[in-house]
Amino acid sequence: MKPPAWRFDPAIYPHACLIQTRYTDEDLLRHVNNIAVAAYYDEARSRFSRAIFNAANAASGETLGAAHGRGRIVTADSRCSYLAEVFHRDDEPVEIRTGILRIGNASYELGQALFQDGRCKGLCTTTFVQADASGSSPLSPAMRAVLEAQLITAPDAG
Repeated sequence: MKPPAWRFDPAIYPHACLIQTRYTDEDLLRHVNNIAVAAYYDEARSRFSRAIFNAANAASGETLGAAHGRGRIVTADSRCSYLAEVFHRDDEPVEIRTGILRIGNASYELGQALFQDGRCKGLCTTTFVQADASGSSPLSPAMRAVLEAQLITAPDAG
């Protein structure tokens, strides 16, 4: 399924992160391999998540997303779409843009786009669920508020 065109626009994503490619990420075809690209998304998600948790913790005075307290955030699904080749360049990192696509009761969906040479080279969508020992648990009001501030607003279709 083809992604909507608005997902290719870096301006819709509220969070930006630069990731330096490495020579060891190249494959025999001289482009960055798909495992390395997936790792770039993972690194950007980690940086984004730390910022989200820090903001929610500051707002609530609690420790959110940890193994104690309200539970922990776990990855339920992650899907990458590889749209064009990514190349290793010592002097030019790739840019990963990140934002929130959807917020549920106990889950949220992150949208990411990878840019190189001003072009969107790939997309990633990851679903996170807050869980404790008994299963999923509702997101706290502080966490929900911080996530809402990072929502991606898709342009109107009309």
